Amino acid sequence: MAGPAWLGIGAQRSGTTWLTDLLVQHPQVGLGTNGKKEQHLLHKVGDGRLAADDYLALFPDDGVARGDWTPQYLRHASTPAAVARLLPDVPLLVVLRDPVERFRSAMRLAATRSKSWPYPVPITVQTWTGCYADQLDMWAAAVGRDRLNVMVFEQVRDDVDATVARLWGLLGLDPVPLSDVDQASGSSSKADWDWTPGLRESLATLYRPQAERLERDWGLDVSAWRSLR
Repeated sequence: MAGPAWLGIGAQRSGTTWLTDLLVQHPQVGLGTNGKKEQHLLHKVGDGRLAADDYLALFPDDGVARGDWTPQYLRHASTPAAVARLLPDVPLLVVLRDPVERFRSAMRLAATRSKSWPYPVPITVQTWTGCYADQLDMWAAAVGRDRLNVMVFEQVRDDVDATVARLWGLLGLDPVPLSDVDQASGSSSKADWDWTPGLRESLATLYRPQAERLERDWGLDVSAWRSLR
């Protein structure tokens, strides 16, 4: 049956390109037939703008565990129901990064792409993107908590081999040696961008309750998120 064998849903600017590059080093793991890491299509299926078969056909049953890692899915309200309906058994992968640093990285990327200074237009979207606990609760309500494999980027970075081996295990695959683990992501932001007065502190205040819920409700260790201390 067509359809992805795994689905990465977030979070934007949390090392997902780097981690995807490592996942597909396995000879039995790949991307859609168009070669894209990010399809940006499931939310369109969810709100009726795209036929489900057009998405599923990108992942033929050809012996390769093909997947899609589109970080924006985590924050899209129409995507969880579409995934629950179309992909009831696919493991869902989530990586979360210090939300204040994630925000800064997103702003730098916007500046890199000449869409920012002092702010890009979607600043409210970037603020919402760091509200991880709210988004995970939205997904859990639609697909069930057990399907969400939630990782903390700072911990993944410190134990890459074990993390990737565990993800391959979710697909029923034995691990293979990794290479280029420390190679910089091709999506790195390069432009200068710095905080306007008070913004960093305001974001930290906003995100602290979210982090507390991640620890309490999801059992995540976010002690490495120094921006929230």
